[in-house]
Amino acid sequence: MRKTVAIIGAGLAGLAAARRLTEAGEHVLLLEKSRGVGGRAATRRVGDYVLDHGAQVLKTDGSLLGDVMQRELPTKDLLEVDPPIQLYAANGSLTPPDPKYAGERKFCYRNGMTTLPKLLLAALPPELSELRLNVRVGSIEENGAGLELLDDEGHELCRADAVIVSAPAPQAADLLEASHLLDREGTARRVEALRRVSFTACLSVLLGYAAPAPVAPAYALLAADRSRPLLWLAFEQAKSPERVPVGAAALIAQLGPDFSRDQYETSDEEIFAVTMAELKSIFGNAYATPEWKQIKRWRYSQPMGCVNFAEVNPTEASRKVLVCGDALRPGNGRMHEAYASGIEAAQRLLD
Repeated sequence: MRKTVAIIGAGLAGLAAARRLTEAGEHVLLLEKSRGVGGRAATRRVGDYVLDHGAQVLKTDGSLLGDVMQRELPTKDLLEVDPPIQLYAANGSLTPPDPKYAGERKFCYRNGMTTLPKLLLAALPPELSELRLNVRVGSIEENGAGLELLDDEGHELCRADAVIVSAPAPQAADLLEASHLLDREGTARRVEALRRVSFTACLSVLLGYAAPAPVAPAYALLAADRSRPLLWLAFEQAKSPERVPVGAAALIAQLGPDFSRDQYETSDEEIFAVTMAELKSIFGNAYATPEWKQIKRWRYSQPMGCVNFAEVNPTEASRKVLVCGDALRPGNGRMHEAYASGIEAAQRLLD
């Protein structure tokens, strides 16, 4: 009999699990708390500007995701990012391209990183898959008849034969702790393992500049000593000129983990002021007057370390509720690691 698997979270891990399960003929129900799929593979449109305000590029050589992107999904809008990444010093001076990063192949999509999760979603067979957006799961109730997923107020959302939780590790831990699973002692150990992983926060500042804008010195700048608030500065038009009006520019300024943690609740205007001061120290007044500006706050940006998949999903535990995500793989939160973890969880259900 065909099973129904509820997948909590429609980021790359959740979409990977859905892809593998539907390939095996299982029915999947994707439950996503936000209004779109992809998680940190996120794109924002501001008028004629297109900006990736989460994951900046995909480094996928030799990975499952790389094979899927280049051999199984449409490649019409898949681009290789050729401009280099340069380091900048604490005094604002730029250094030559870093050889460490020069040899890594980097990919993006012409119309933004969100293209990838949308392609993965479109490839799912409609007769075996369903997506529900703006749905927040508060707990999972296990009984002899199966699993019941409830919202924060205890109302039933759906029933399923199995559940895959692909939320960030801290949120997955909260969900398991709030749930009533038959193996209570095993669940407590799984929660403890998940709580050993912490996540960095990230404040992403989006800036748009009208033409004529300065020529981008590189695809992106990376802080050499991590002593300043600004960690990463990307020029979106260097990835694809179509992302901005002719002659214009779009910048993504990602502030470092310490600053982002300490200033997460700071007002937008204060964060903008710090960002503009950082840009002035590097470029003078060249980027002093953006046409528009926005902020995206990422509470769960990148995992600090990882926890073993087998520890969170021990063989003696119920196979009805599994956890996956980038925190269960090495690689510091890379997109292809999240994808691989989703495949691993789906295969565990199928074996």
